[in-house]
Amino acid sequence: MKKIISLIACFIILTSCSSDSSSEENSLTGSITATIDGQNWRSNIAIAAVQSVNFDEINGSVLQIMGTASNASSLAINIPLQNLSVGTYTYNGFDAEGNLSYNTMDDLYSSDETDGTFTLTISSYNISNGTISGTFSGTLIGFDTATEVSVTNGTFSNITVISQQLYSNGSMSLKLNSGSVFNMDTDNSDGKYLMIQQVSEANKIVVYGYNTNLGADYGIYSIMIPENATVGSHTIDGNNYDAGFNNNSNIDYTTTGGTINITSHSGNTIVGTFNFTATGNSQTMTISQGNFSITYN
Repeated sequence: MKKIISLIACFIILTSCSSDSSSEENSLTGSITATIDGQNWRSNIAIAAVQSVNFDEINGSVLQIMGTASNASSLAINIPLQNLSVGTYTYNGFDAEGNLSYNTMDDLYSSDETDGTFTLTISSYNISNGTISGTFSGTLIGFDTATEVSVTNGTFSNITVISQQLYSNGSMSLKLNSGSVFNMDTDNSDGKYLMIQQVSEANKIVVYGYNTNLGADYGIYSIMIPENATVGSHTIDGNNYDAGFNNNSNIDYTTTGGTINITSHSGNTIVGTFNFTATGNSQTMTISQGNFSITYN
C-alpha cells in the first residue's frame, strides 16, 4: 500500500508543479541531483510536500521530497515528520519508516525492499521561507524485478515545501474502452478503491480511482479539478481541469481530449461526470460514463 501511495503522491506533486501559474513555477527554484548507476541525474522540477495520510491502515503525516527529470523519471524521498530536523537518518530494508524511490517507465525501485538501504542528511530546514536542503544515497531494489540500483552523490537544495492531504471519501465509476462500468469507493476489499489528494495552496483536488485487479480494466484513473470548481462543463486543458490514465505498462499515456462536467458543488461536496481519451504508442484508451461524488476536507 505504501508503494501505491508513493506513486500517487508523485503524480499529484508533479501535476501541481506543471499546472500552476508561471509566477508560481518560477518560485520553485530548488533542484535535486544524484548519480544513478553511474549516470548523472538532475530534476527539472522539484518540490517537497507535507502529506497528511488517512487511508486504510495508514494514518499519519510524512514529508515527501520529489523531483522529475526531462525523461519523466523521478526520485522521491519519504520520511516521517518527526525526522524533519537537521541531522542524519538511516532507513534500511522492508517496511522502514522512511524510503528513497526511483521511478522510471520500466519499474519502481525502492529502498523499502529486502536488501535496500537509504541514508539521508538534512543540512538545513528554513521554516521562515519554507525550504529544505540536504544529501542522500541508497541501494534500491526493483518492485517488479529484483534489479539493484545504486544512488550516490544525492543532493536536494532549497526545495520549496508545501502541504497536502491524502484520504478516501467518495466514489467514482467509469468504463474503459468497450468494457463494463465498474465502481471505486472507500472499500478496498474488492481491489477497487478511491483516493483523494488535496493541495489547498495550489487550489487543486485530484480524485484517483484505483483498480488493482489484473485484467483489461487494471490501472489508475484520475481527474483533477480546482477546489473552487464551478458548476458547468469544463474542457480538460491540463491546467485547471485535467485527467489521466496509467496501467503500469511501458506506455506513457497522454490525455488527448475530454470534459469534466460539475453538476453540483454544495459545501465541500462535489458531484460530476467526465470522459476523456488517453493515447500512447498508437494505442488509445477511451474512458467514458465517468461519474464521481466526493467530499473534500
